[in-house]
Amino acid sequence: MLKRMPPGFLAVSSIVLCLVSPSMGQVFLPPGATDTGLGGGNAIAGTILLSNGQRLQRQISVRLQTMTKGDRVTSTDDNGTFAFRGLPNGSYAIVIDKEKDFEPYRGTVDIRQFQGAPPQVYTVNIRLQLKSGLETKTGVVNADLVNVPPNALASYQKAQQSAHAGNNKAAIEELKQAISEYPNFMLAYNELGVQYLKLNDLNKADEALRRALKISPEAATPLLNHGIVLALMGKFESAVLELEHSLKQREQSANGHFYLGQALANLGRFDEAAEHLSRAVELGGDEMKDAHRFLGIIYLRRGERERGVTELETYLKLAPNARDADQIRQVIRQNQKTRND
Repeated sequence: MLKRMPPGFLAVSSIVLCLVSPSMGQVFLPPGATDTGLGGGNAIAGTILLSNGQRLQRQISVRLQTMTKGDRVTSTDDNGTFAFRGLPNGSYAIVIDKEKDFEPYRGTVDIRQFQGAPPQVYTVNIRLQLKSGLETKTGVVNADLVNVPPNALASYQKAQQSAHAGNNKAAIEELKQAISEYPNFMLAYNELGVQYLKLNDLNKADEALRRALKISPEAATPLLNHGIVLALMGKFESAVLELEHSLKQREQSANGHFYLGQALANLGRFDEAAEHLSRAVELGGDEMKDAHRFLGIIYLRRGERERGVTELETYLKLAPNARDADQIRQVIRQNQKTRND
């Protein structure tokens, strides 16, 4: 998958390739789910919706409150989803109260795992309400639903509910029904692409997102999602164009910067890649753990061993049980030894 790799980079290229994994698109319990460190095996996975039932399509902060062990904070992705994992039995509060456009939200989730029972994922569907009298960008989002026939809209909303419950195949069938009712349903094509991505069917995801962009070429969300799909397909040059276009409208997207950095790195454009990966970390914090891995590899390639080792150590701190953890530790030891010789 690597293209035009300069000499010396192939020694760690397998680490780069591990990052290009469709599993990152999973929403039911994504690998990027925030690890609470509370010692349990359960998880809470949520989707943020607007008052009209449409997904929130930007990042916001979500707080998990416990009675005795403090708070944990994460951010939604660009499709309005989030997850907390590592939860033992107990009562938890989901709080969203730092958003200037929306009324504060607080909901509770009680986790009860009986002895001998397997861990579970508790799903929540959060509907945010705009503050009274406030006109926001959501008016633009709502415009995409103005001409949608009621039957198509109903199927679209059912699809979102199925997707939230982890039933991606049912969501796909509902979205197909919505599109049959209204062939110019851009949001339905975008969501269809997301659902195929979750099933690792990249070709169908690509097709659906292309249809969405044919209807609305400048729509930021399908541009972003299509750029991600192209990166996962190894079409890095095309991915760069789509992601750069998307980030002109949505510069605050951590995922956009992460996948753009990933694509640029695979094209050998390491200085640009490092800029976007650093921006992803700045915007996404600890959720962008894989960005540290990429940055470590780039810095090592540039001969900045101390900086590269620091980034890889940060990655291991955030993902100590990652599948490539032993490989990363070996890379760190080799570079520490070289540095000390």
